[in-house]
Amino acid sequence: MKLSSLACVLLLAAHGCGSSSPPPTGPETTPEVAAATDPTDQVGANSDESTSDLAEHHRHHHHGGIPMFVAMSLDTLGVDDNQRDQIEKIQTDIHAQLKPAHDAEKAVLMTIADGVAAGNVDQGRTDAAIMELGKVSASTHDVVADSLNALHQTLTAPQRQALVDKVEANLAAWHETNSPDEMAEKDKRGGHLAKLATDLSLSPEQVEKIRGNFTTSMGTAPKYDRAEVDAHFKEFAAAFASDTFDAHAFKNGGMVSSHMAVWGLTRMSHLYAAAAPVLTPDQRAKAADQLRHHANYKRTDTNE
Repeated sequence: MKLSSLACVLLLAAHGCGSSSPPPTGPETTPEVAAATDPTDQVGANSDESTSDLAEHHRHHHHGGIPMFVAMSLDTLGVDDNQRDQIEKIQTDIHAQLKPAHDAEKAVLMTIADGVAAGNVDQGRTDAAIMELGKVSASTHDVVADSLNALHQTLTAPQRQALVDKVEANLAAWHETNSPDEMAEKDKRGGHLAKLATDLSLSPEQVEKIRGNFTTSMGTAPKYDRAEVDAHFKEFAAAFASDTFDAHAFKNGGMVSSHMAVWGLTRMSHLYAAAAPVLTPDQRAKAADQLRHHANYKRTDTNE
C-alpha cells in the first residue's frame, strides 16, 4: 500500500469528517471518508484508490491507536521549512516508540497466516498472541507522550486543529473498516469479505459460507466499546487543539490503544478462521501470503 495514497484520502477526509454517535457493541458502520466530485481535482481523481488503500491499511494494522493516527496524519499536514525537520523527527520517533507493538502485531498476523495456510486457524493460539499485543499496546500512549508534547509545542494553532481533523478522519475510517459485521450490503462498500472475494476469486457459495461462519463466530467474540474510544478522542482532540496540552494527563490512553488493537485483530482473526476451511489450497496459499506481506510491513515500503 502506498502511503502517499493514504495521504491523499486523509487530506480529503479531514474536511468532511465529523463525530457520530457510538453503537453499543461495535464500531460505526457509516463511512465518514467522502469522495471528491471534481474530476479535475488530483485528490478527487485518486479518491477511490486512496480510500481503498486506507481501508486495506486499517484492516491489518491496529497496534498504535490514536498515536499511530497522529503519526500517519503528519504526512499531509502543511508545515513550513522551519518546522519540517523537527516534525519529521517527531514522526520518526513515534514510529520507533510504537515498534514493540508493531512487532507484537506481526506475531499475530503470522500466526493467522500459518493457520490459513493449514486450513484451520487455531483460535486459542491466535487469541494468546492477541492478548500479548494488547499488553504491549497498553504502554503505547505513555511511551509516545513526550513526542506528542513536543509536537504540540512545534505546531501552530491552525496546524493543531488541522491535525485533529485528520486524526478524526483516520479514526472514522478505522471504525468503518472494522465494524463487527460483514453483511451482504457491506460488500458494496468494499468490506473485508468483499476484498477477499475479489483477491481470491471466491465463488458466491464460498462468500456466503464464510459470512455465515463469521457471523456465528463473532457471537462469542469480545465486544468493542466505541463509546470509550470516542470519549478519549474527544478529550484528546480538545486538549491538543488548545494552547495547553500534556499527553501525560490522559491516563486511559493506553487502555484505549489496547482495546483498539485487541478488537481489530480479534475481528480479523475470526474472519480468517471462518474463511480457512472454505478456501481451496491455492486460495489458502494466496491469502496466507497476503497476510505475511502485511505482517512484514515497514513504513518505508512503497507497495503496501
